[in-house]
Amino acid sequence: MKLIQKAGSMRSFQHPFRLLLSALCLLGSISGARAAPLPLMTWNIAGGEITAAALAARVEQALEIVDPVEVLVLQEIVSEAQVEAAADAGGFDYWAISDFSPPLKVTNAWHKSLEVAVLSRRPIRSAAEWDTTGRKRNGDGHPPRTSVRGVPTRELQIDLKAKAGDYPPPRGFLRVDLADGWTLYAVHWKSSRGKHCSARDRASARLREQQAAGLVADAVDALAAGRTIIVAGDYNIQAPGRVLRVGTHPDVDCAPTQGRCEGLCGPGGLDGYDDSIAILLGMDPSARLLSGELDATYVLRHFPGGAIDHILVAGPKADRFATATTPTVSGKHWLGSDHRPVITDAAETSTKPYFWMR
Repeated sequence: MKLIQKAGSMRSFQHPFRLLLSALCLLGSISGARAAPLPLMTWNIAGGEITAAALAARVEQALEIVDPVEVLVLQEIVSEAQVEAAADAGGFDYWAISDFSPPLKVTNAWHKSLEVAVLSRRPIRSAAEWDTTGRKRNGDGHPPRTSVRGVPTRELQIDLKAKAGDYPPPRGFLRVDLADGWTLYAVHWKSSRGKHCSARDRASARLREQQAAGLVADAVDALAAGRTIIVAGDYNIQAPGRVLRVGTHPDVDCAPTQGRCEGLCGPGGLDGYDDSIAILLGMDPSARLLSGELDATYVLRHFPGGAIDHILVAGPKADRFATATTPTVSGKHWLGSDHRPVITDAAETSTKPYFWMR
């Protein structure tokens, strides 16, 4: 017995690094196994013409289908009452809603009063928004509203280098800083209009590019502070590589001419004229589009080429996110909306061994 003990002690003395390495691997394995999830869902809920109670019912039904999530991002809502009702129905303690537009009683048209919201089970530390319309007649120069008094809120001032003929993009973004280093951007970008490659459609693409550029201008500071970025919402454009009009090179200003439309400009004649998502992907080497391979999320399928609702992540925890999914649908609506939600999950602790982490 003494001989065995001595031999074991000698092996331990001669190979301390091997023992340390084994311990670190075990630690990494244990921490990964105990990782707390961060389920997140974004959904254009099409709430412009429904009551708060009806919208809450949609949220409740959706969470029964996809399982509860930690964070829910909503587009196409028009009132704080809708958000409050949705939070109660889904069991969310915290919420924030943008204040981009005047209320319905002023506009008398739901599509002129659209907002985005973030509902969370985790505390909201602060909320801000980039309101591109300001105090103009179609704007509302007030900061976002939150469920908890005392949470700092503000409007962001972002200066973009405008090209000749550019207009401020409709709806900027809502930024919500959550506990534990998460920064979430809720977006509802300019919709596509007109035939692909038409002047009207290219103008819409330019507005989306400005929306993306404004977001990146704000996100770089959050990334520099060590925060993880989540950009969730209705981008109204497919992922790069899914349709030819979607660009992959932000530095190449692809402007197709008459008779030369999708995919007939840019490097190799394969780059499109809408670089909005490519601009987001350029914010950091860690940036990932989780929804790029999804089938159409706009249920009416007027947009061939896959999802137009997306989740993009960047920053130190970006590698923890799973590829996004979307529920199946039959017919032209999912729980009353013409969009399906997009869902992802992230481990709170990296599943990689500790010594691999940076």
